[in-house]
This record gives sequence, structure tokens and C-alpha cells, in this order.
Amino acid sequence: MVRRFEELSNNAWPALQTIQYDGWIIRFAKGVTKRSNSVNLLYPSTINPDTKIGYCEELFESQKITPCFKITECSDPSGMDSRLAKRGYFVHSTISFQTIDISNSPSEPLSDINIEGELNPRWMDDFIRMNEFDPARKPTYIEIMNQLRLPKCLISLSRDEKTIGVGLGVAEGGFVGLFDIVVDKTYRNTGLGYLIVDNILRWGRKHGAQTAYLQVVTDNTPAIRLYEKMGFTEAYQYSYRMKK
Repeated sequence: MVRRFEELSNNAWPALQTIQYDGWIIRFAKGVTKRSNSVNLLYPSTINPDTKIGYCEELFESQKITPCFKITECSDPSGMDSRLAKRGYFVHSTISFQTIDISNSPSEPLSDINIEGELNPRWMDDFIRMNEFDPARKPTYIEIMNQLRLPKCLISLSRDEKTIGVGLGVAEGGFVGLFDIVVDKTYRNTGLGYLIVDNILRWGRKHGAQTAYLQVVTDNTPAIRLYEKMGFTEAYQYSYRMKK
């Protein structure tokens, strides 16, 4: 299932340009998010690995983006993790890919939460603000979202006419992916993250999903505790290796 989950998550968070190269998927999006700016080693490879790495490096450097490889347990050919390490690539981050069975979950939304099916620029403003991201990157985030052709829900949670939490759900083939769950820092640890996640799961169930998945950095202890409390379990881990 690792390869299938990787396909689902790539579809749910698109790149702006994708190049297929001898089983590797090279993704670009102006450097915004590693997910959309990395090499995915998903399928059988036939060309010499060092030749392929060099080719990818040239492509990334031509885009003025730091070369980045996404390593999973199904990366092909085997041994790519150590091969990249010898070429000066370091582990930038390690991510836990988690899933939960929602086949018996309710499908009606809870609470005074707003669910939209199309991107509202205000949702993106709130997402950038609460994550303290560079506002100059907003146009690229919007471009990425506009590439998404699958059913989606954009959730906003408000208090006193202020948005204090957002989240994204994307449905495909009996699965729903959860992305960009964030709560305003002044409202964290109050159960709002749980509320946002639960509503995405309910939306997913209503749209035919039986399994939900999400990805969380392994050192994000509060988020991992929340997902564990909700019943998510780790399916596998992957890491990003970037050029020093």
C-alpha cells in the first residue's frame, strides 16, 4: 500500500510541473513545500542511479530549487538512502504517514464550522497567517490548489468573527487525505484541532471514503498525540533528503 498511498497524497497536493523519468516522478512548484518540490522514487528503475541523481540535480538547479529526494520503503532502486548520504544529502525531516478506518464513522458535520468546496482566497490568507508563512508565497499556494481536480473540502472554524482554525480534506477512491490542519496559536490545546479533523473525517465518509490518511512530522509531538487519541496509527515513515 505504500506506493498507492504515495500516489494518493501526490494527487491530493499537486505540483505545478511533473516530469516522469525512468520510474521517478520529479515535481516542481517554485520551491513551495517539499511535497511539491521533490523526486519521488516510486517505480522500477533501469538507468544507473548516479546518472539519474545527476540529471535530477541539474533540473532542480535550473529552477533555483535545492535538490530534494523523498525516500520511502518502496524507493527504487534499493539503497538510495545511503547513496544520497554519500553524495552529501542530509535528512531534512522524517514524516509519519498515518491512517484510520472510518467505514463506520458518522457523516454529518459537527459544530459551527464552515465547509467550502472551492478555494476562497481568504482561507489561504488565514492558513498563511496561522502558520506564519511568507505572504509572498500566497500566489504559488493558490496555483497548487487550483491544480487539484479531486473533490475537496476547505474547513474554517471561527470565534468572534475571526478565523481561528483551518483544514483541507481531499477525497479519492475510497480514501480521504487530511492536509494543512492548523489552529491559531492563541487557541491551541483547546480541542479545536480535534474538531477540525473530525469534521474532515465526516466529510470524507459522506463522500465515500472508508480510510483516512494524514502525514505528520515525527517531532510534532502535540499533533501526534492528537491523532493517536483519535485512533490514527502509523502505516510507514518517509524522509526528505536535501543537498547540503
